[in-house]
Amino acid sequence: MAVERNIPSEEIVQDKASFDQATANLLVKTGLGLSIGIVASALLFKRRMWPVTFFTGAGVGAAYADAQRIFDSSKTLGKPATSYAAASAAVSKGSKA
Repeated sequence: MAVERNIPSEEIVQDKASFDQATANLLVKTGLGLSIGIVASALLFKRRMWPVTFFTGAGVGAAYADAQRIFDSSKTLGKPATSYAAASAAVSKGSKA
């Protein structure tokens, strides 16, 4: 007999919000990279294809990195944003004394 886990609806909604945020980042950053690539290709590189490909790939890569940070922030390099806020608060308290 399999044991079913009861997952609270808040966790399901949180996961969907994270997926929606990652998808929105992908669309925006890919579109921005594509736009920059088209403009750079038309103005600077005599209508070559490589700037479009390069900047679109850079947009996809940036979106992928953000998605990794959104879904699993414990495996990213550096400290989480909350610890930066706590560290800056501690530094500002120390400098006032």
